[in-house]
Amino acid sequence: MFLVLWAGVCLAAEAGKAPASVSAKKTIAQAGAKDAKSVAGKSGGKKSGGEKAAAPAKQAEPKASTQQAKPPKKQEAKAPKPAVVTDVQVYSGRDYSRIVLVLSDEARHHWQVLPPDPKEPGVRRLYVDLDDAVVRRGVPGRFDVRGDVARKVRLSPFKPGVLRMVVEVENLKTQQVFVLENPYRVIVDVQGEASKKDAGAASKPGASKPAAGKPGKKGRSAEAASVQPDDKPGLPGVNLATASRKRMARQLVEQLGLTVRTVMVDAGHGGRDSGARGVGGLWEKNVNLQVAKLLGKQLEQMGFEVLYTRTTDKYVPLEVRTAMANAQKADLFVSVHCNAHGDPKSSGVETYSLNLASTPDEVRVAARENSVDPRRISDMQKILDELMHASKLSESREFAKSAHSATLSQARRSLDLRDRGVHEAPFYVLLGAKMPAILVEIGYITNPAEGAKLKDPKYLEGLARGIAEGVKAYKQRIERFADKG
Repeated sequence: MFLVLWAGVCLAAEAGKAPASVSAKKTIAQAGAKDAKSVAGKSGGKKSGGEKAAAPAKQAEPKASTQQAKPPKKQEAKAPKPAVVTDVQVYSGRDYSRIVLVLSDEARHHWQVLPPDPKEPGVRRLYVDLDDAVVRRGVPGRFDVRGDVARKVRLSPFKPGVLRMVVEVENLKTQQVFVLENPYRVIVDVQGEASKKDAGAASKPGASKPAAGKPGKKGRSAEAASVQPDDKPGLPGVNLATASRKRMARQLVEQLGLTVRTVMVDAGHGGRDSGARGVGGLWEKNVNLQVAKLLGKQLEQMGFEVLYTRTTDKYVPLEVRTAMANAQKADLFVSVHCNAHGDPKSSGVETYSLNLASTPDEVRVAARENSVDPRRISDMQKILDELMHASKLSESREFAKSAHSATLSQARRSLDLRDRGVHEAPFYVLLGAKMPAILVEIGYITNPAEGAKLKDPKYLEGLARGIAEGVKAYKQRIERFADKG
């Protein structure tokens, strides 16, 4: 009986364990199935596993899209980068100074001349404010200028978002502030009154001739353009050709800046600015320099003093060239260039003076020489319109006519050259010149026939002789007033 009961208990215990074991196996199997489905969903499994895995992914997409949309909003809120002043250039002479601010980008500017300082009679301050501009590290903030007009230049932040340049000037007569492009530059020109010492020296007999090798001391007049030779007959019984009257006439011509002794010769382009490329790999900068040197020799043989903007293959910024002429008080400025065109048939000689462009061809040539888009010439003409009253436009036109006629005459001795005439256009290199200034396009470097001639030293010498003859003819024309005295 006991054995039977014991056996029943054991059987019951075994029977109780069996359901538990089966249940555990089922639980493990179910868990394994769920893990398998999860793994299948992550690995791109099909059917139910893939569908269940894709659902969370679709819910997560809006979050990812929202996170990607936030950065652009932050970028739009950022202020534009300020323009950076990368360099400050100062050029100064006896009664003239030019200050050039070179910037990395365009910047709005405002300028004003402040009233005279009561504590310093004759001293005034011109300031230029640049909006959203900063100074690059290493650019000096103060400059002492060697000259009789600008004395000091300071550059520093004026208030948040505004950079101010202050130019301290003495005996200020006129001022001009304008911009040039590529790179963006703000130019400040200041002209001073002639000092009493210079005025006294100019009025002394015999003072009209400068010392050898030095520019003459001349007091320029803004009204010089309106002075014309007096062709009216003299009064009966009055001899106008006396020695004293001739001396007085020469002194008057001298003081009005109508004499021509010193010529600044500018060889266009140079250095990294090669200019146009012509037939056979001929570079404009090299032809320009060769003709400029030949022109200088011709002028020296005629008795002129000659100055150069460059005598080697080096880069000279356009605004520096006229600044050099102004600072050294040159009487005339001649810039030598070669023309170029996409059409190799384009040919001829043409001469330019400073003014507004009136034809598409004038715009094209000015844009090429200024290294700007032709569409920007219209902006340049607005600036020029404000500066024209201070430029010697009428004298430059007459000078251009004289130079063009003589140059074309010389060139036609060896080549049937087209006469493209005398034109006016807004050239950077002529802007701000205080003397009659012209730009001569000696021929098309892209024309096969003219390009071949521009390699011929004898032909180039003839071109230089023609320009020199034009300078001489202009000098004789404007100085005949003294001869008639």
